Amino acid sequence: MQEKSVTVSVKGEKKYTVKNTISLAVNVISTFIVSVSVGMNAIIFPLTMKDQGLSNSVIGTILSLEIAASLLVCLLLTRILALLKITAGFIIASVVRVCALLALMMFQDTTSWIVFIFLHGVGVFTFLILLQTWANAIPFKKFKGLMVALYSTAISLGVAVGPLVFKMLPEASVYLQSFLDGVFTLQLQNPEVQIPFLASALISAVSLIPVLFAIALVPNFDLEKSVRVLPVIKKSPAVMFAVTMAGVSYFGVSSFITLYGIRNGLPVESSALLLTAFMLGSLILEAPFTFLSDFIDRRYMIMMSVLVSIICAVALPITIYQSYQAYALLFIWGGIIGVVYSVTLTILGERHRGDELVAANAGYSLMESLGGMVGVMLIGFSMDVFDSDGLPYIILFAGIVYFSYALTRYRVE
Repeated sequence: MQEKSVTVSVKGEKKYTVKNTISLAVNVISTFIVSVSVGMNAIIFPLTMKDQGLSNSVIGTILSLEIAASLLVCLLLTRILALLKITAGFIIASVVRVCALLALMMFQDTTSWIVFIFLHGVGVFTFLILLQTWANAIPFKKFKGLMVALYSTAISLGVAVGPLVFKMLPEASVYLQSFLDGVFTLQLQNPEVQIPFLASALISAVSLIPVLFAIALVPNFDLEKSVRVLPVIKKSPAVMFAVTMAGVSYFGVSSFITLYGIRNGLPVESSALLLTAFMLGSLILEAPFTFLSDFIDRRYMIMMSVLVSIICAVALPITIYQSYQAYALLFIWGGIIGVVYSVTLTILGERHRGDELVAANAGYSLMESLGGMVGVMLIGFSMDVFDSDGLPYIILFAGIVYFSYALTRYRVE
């Protein structure tokens, strides 16, 4: 009887582990697909607005509206999930962002962009926050940091692939137009402008399919309306501050590194690959360094990463004139920022459980988005005042402020 009991326990443990592994795999696949669309939009949005004659300040302000939408989503997330199932949230978020992309394809005036960029932000960030909460809720007993890093790595891989897909669109546009004309009898008026939006919308819609196939594995939280985000943020100020700094760097580089490269003499194709290098760094470096944080104090890993980010910001104006040096620098920079994201998310997953975990993830995304929104606006303004080097100036300032705070916050033990 005793041996039989042990056997059942082992089988149950294996079944439990397999279920968690499948759940994480589905989460990672969906995260990757939607991030490809995000990576494409990081090129499509600023270049389209630049072609419309908008200044960097206006571009930064409009792009910050997408991030501002996430602030609203984060603050209302616990209330939304108290009324809706998490699966319903996935579906609604997908419909909103796909419709917003199609509207951006059709309307090119500034007023429409302000409205639909905001709505696209609502759809994208709701979808990603729900995926993030799902990933952090999977109860892996070992190597929690590595498991969480796989989710973040999927984002980096997707965003890195996005510019490559964008680069291939001119060759695929003829086939796509023939397909639309043959199946839907739809003739695009301005294919050069509209096809990138259409391709991004299609990829964004496909990201919902893995979630629907694995709907039984999606966790549901029995939330009460009394769960609040701001009290959870106050419990972990240093961690949330680190996420804010990472938001400034991630969204700042993602939004302006292509324009930064162009303004420093790089061709458009090479400038677009700067973003790919940034995301590839996160893809390759994030998981192993986050895995290392399973064996050392995670707080010190964050501090070391921020210090390297400061060095990268200082070196960017020097290396940008040689594309391969710039690719190497952005590769390292992207990896370091990815480590900050994964390690801070892992810390929150260890500190919070149940309903509070949902609020902690919402707070994480809130502070990330706050840093991104302020950072993008300041970078756009700074690039108009100080020319292209306004980009590294703002990110350098954010890193120094956090590093100074952390030095007074953490004791060496």
